[in-house]
Amino acid sequence: MTDLSPILPRLAKLVPRLASNADGEVVATVRAIDRTLRDAGFDWHDVTSALAPALPPPERPRWRSETESWGDLANWCRFNGTGRLSLTEAKFVADMSRRLVLGGEPTPKQAEWLRAIYARLKGGAA
Repeated sequence: MTDLSPILPRLAKLVPRLASNADGEVVATVRAIDRTLRDAGFDWHDVTSALAPALPPPERPRWRSETESWGDLANWCRFNGTGRLSLTEAKFVADMSRRLVLGGEPTPKQAEWLRAIYARLKGGAA
């Protein structure tokens, strides 16, 4: 089971704000929760594990080959880079994940950087 206890006081203040009728406040709250999780080395999968420890862990995207989409590669890096990416890399990967979700193509420079991040993360994987 994931131990979120170090950040529970912060999460306890943020979660009730998700019930706001103001969409902007809800989005800002989600972003604040996401930052809180990332800063502590957690992600939303860890929240799920903490809330439902008896369930099997959520399946994280796997990048299998170049035949898959760039969005799949960006998502693999995003979900497998938690705590291992610099702030700049994490922002880049999250941005690529959003931009490439519908099958878009990165620029050659973006593709090169995304491949380099993937290679580093894959090389560091156990």
